[in-house]
Amino acid sequence: MRYVSHFTHAVTLTMKPSRVVLTSAGQTVQRLTEIGAKENFRHFVKRLNASVYGSAAKRYGKTVYLIPVIEGAATGKQLHYHCMMGNFREGAQDGAVASSIRDAWLQTHFGNYQIDVQRMYSDGWIDYITKEVGMGDADNVDYGNVHVPKL
Repeated sequence: MRYVSHFTHAVTLTMKPSRVVLTSAGQTVQRLTEIGAKENFRHFVKRLNASVYGSAAKRYGKTVYLIPVIEGAATGKQLHYHCMMGNFREGAQDGAVASSIRDAWLQTHFGNYQIDVQRMYSDGWIDYITKEVGMGDADNVDYGNVHVPKL
């Protein structure tokens, strides 16, 4: 993979299967769908970029590099994301990166507390996050939320 050197962190983000929403008719339960999960992730990306890059995210299009893979749709598991991330501010400590990711994720509607952020040391994470491809779910890469460097 030609982008792998640009990714520094392996991240797993879990999602709540539903949430309570207040409407004009009262409370209702909104169930998480794959489309809703992708919208939730897009919201997360906006918050993460604002946290990492401030106004430069909007003004100059600065972005964290991401390859997100949604898992669970084909296997019946609870939907969750595995991601490769990179392009954090130069010199950013791993604790600060993890904190930014956690804070941005928990500000989304379906973000759940089980969050794992690890330094990525090998290509093994790529094999792990694409494991469902062989189970009939070749569309599990969330291409609408992919952000890679322009090479």
